[in-house]
Amino acid sequence: MLRSRSIARSGAALVAAIAIMALTAGAALAHPESEGDHPSGCVVTAEPGTVAAGGTFTVAGNFGGAHIFVLPGADASPAEDATPDWTIPESQDSFSVVFTTLGPGDITVVALVPETECADTDHITVSAALPNTATEASNDPFATIAGVSLLGIALTLGRARMEVRRSRR
Repeated sequence: MLRSRSIARSGAALVAAIAIMALTAGAALAHPESEGDHPSGCVVTAEPGTVAAGGTFTVAGNFGGAHIFVLPGADASPAEDATPDWTIPESQDSFSVVFTTLGPGDITVVALVPETECADTDHITVSAALPNTATEASNDPFATIAGVSLLGIALTLGRARMEVRRSRR
């Protein structure tokens, strides 16, 4: 049983802070660089992974001189003589470009530097319905388990604090 109010408050604040960090860690750990090998060091991302028809998505990369292709289909690749949807100057070290979707389906984003091995792809899904962005959350099971466990500890500390108050009456 806890005897000091400051210990109970400090403990509850510490547990709450750790729970928040655990629940938000999934977003940081889910960076596309961790999704597979990038032997050329060139990484391109398309965010968000799901967007409503008519919505926007951002294509970002860590290299300059890129030709960006936005192609319909899950595993599409640009034709040899295809015109890029956007071209990044070679003088830039990175890029971030916003595109607007047309209709539902899968989209493959390809960014490459012509005549080099610097290339990467990412995918997005365009849904017919508006996405429910109010419920986006981490998919990391460890973060979920840690957050729920820490929430339980915080509730236990709160209960202990209430028992201390009752015993003082």
